[in-house]
Amino acid sequence: MEFENTIRKIIEKECEDYYLGIADLSLAENDILQQYKSFFDEYPRSISIGITLPYNAAGEIIDRNTKLYNEINQQLNIITTHLSKLLQQEGYKTLSIPKTEKLDDKNFISLHKLAANVADLGEIETNGSLVTPEVGPEVNWSTILTDAPLEAANQ
Repeated sequence: MEFENTIRKIIEKECEDYYLGIADLSLAENDILQQYKSFFDEYPRSISIGITLPYNAAGEIIDRNTKLYNEINQQLNIITTHLSKLLQQEGYKTLSIPKTEKLDDKNFISLHKLAANVADLGEIETNGSLVTPEVGPEVNWSTILTDAPLEAANQ
């Protein structure tokens, strides 16, 4: 819990409207994640960070090809880099999964969405979107994998 408070302080330096979840991926029953079980033996925990996408002046969610959308991706990368360094300084292994440009493959479900789902931050729909109860699918996600013994939502 103490480390989670530190995580929140770091995130709040970058943004106000965010999601944070921790999952034990080694316990995940998701068929896609099970394919990577040996990988999750080395990095059993995930830290999911999501930033809510803002609306534009017309009241529509911002377009994924805008400068603001790319700035949110950069915020996520800054946050995950900072948190990874902090965990490494404490002696834990980390693998920061960077936020990348959008993928056009509608059949692809990203590790970001899978980890956030296992951390109980939202549900994955048949179209591959992760839908949160608060803002639906309008969240950009980033993920850190680690061996740090963090308390997970799915324990």
